[in-house]
Amino acid sequence: MLTLTFALPRLLPGDPVELLHSSDLMRELTAAEEQQLYRSMGLEGSWLDQFGGYMAAVLQGNLGYSIQHGAAVSQLLAHALPWTGLLILGAMPIALLIGVTAGIEAGRCPHGPFDLIATGLMTCLSSVPPFAWAILLVLVFGVMWPILPPAGAQSVMPPHGAVQRAIDIAWHAVLPMLSLALHEVARFYFLCRGEAVGLSSRPFIVNARARGLGGLRERIHYYGRNLLPAVLARLSDSVTGLVGTVVFVEIVFSYPGLGGLIYDAIGDRDYVLLQGAVLWLAAFVLLMNWLLDAVVSVLARRG
Repeated sequence: MLTLTFALPRLLPGDPVELLHSSDLMRELTAAEEQQLYRSMGLEGSWLDQFGGYMAAVLQGNLGYSIQHGAAVSQLLAHALPWTGLLILGAMPIALLIGVTAGIEAGRCPHGPFDLIATGLMTCLSSVPPFAWAILLVLVFGVMWPILPPAGAQSVMPPHGAVQRAIDIAWHAVLPMLSLALHEVARFYFLCRGEAVGLSSRPFIVNARARGLGGLRERIHYYGRNLLPAVLARLSDSVTGLVGTVVFVEIVFSYPGLGGLIYDAIGDRDYVLLQGAVLWLAAFVLLMNWLLDAVVSVLARRG
């Protein structure tokens, strides 16, 4: 991961100093000043020398300094990561609630009216990428019927009270969360529907129905508990997909998360910021997968 994040940005045409020269932010530099700028950015010497310096800095916990943003990379990432985490952790419960509930309902009565309608709808949902959902939701609920904020994480002049500010942040996060959740809903639906179809023919389900059991008890205790291991296993892959998708969704909604930083870093050839952002995203994915594996391990010991 460290090697790829170091090498891939450097394969892009140009470098940070050349882009600064082409902007209005820099005066004409002497050769000595330009050499000093390359040295301060860690771009002096061969790729091997630069990689050695980068690895030494990372091992010391130093992710570098972004000249374009005028701040330390760790400071920029610490400000952006909570916004990205908010979208991912907010989208997951939405996808789980809708996808698992609909999947169980469809799998209980396969080929019934609900199953046919829901499966057709989920097939359409799964064929649309999340960034397309983001654009469509902005168009519908931000432009045509402006009932939800189409961009940003909070109002231009946010309220002063903590509760009012939390409500304002949640209101701005509705559309980005829906954009992320809609695609994952279909994945959990098809997973749970397939598992529920198999469970419906199992003797303990048949006997429970023969005794007149139904309603929430059947769906939660008989289907939900047996689907939990499969859903948790699927969550690991879902987290990885959401992390890759949230970058594009944040760009569409001008959300102040890691996606906007990565987009700006690619355009500015800000190597240190791009390397740090990818490293933090990889660490976030590993942490979430570790937590999910720990939960699965605990559930497995409990049987």
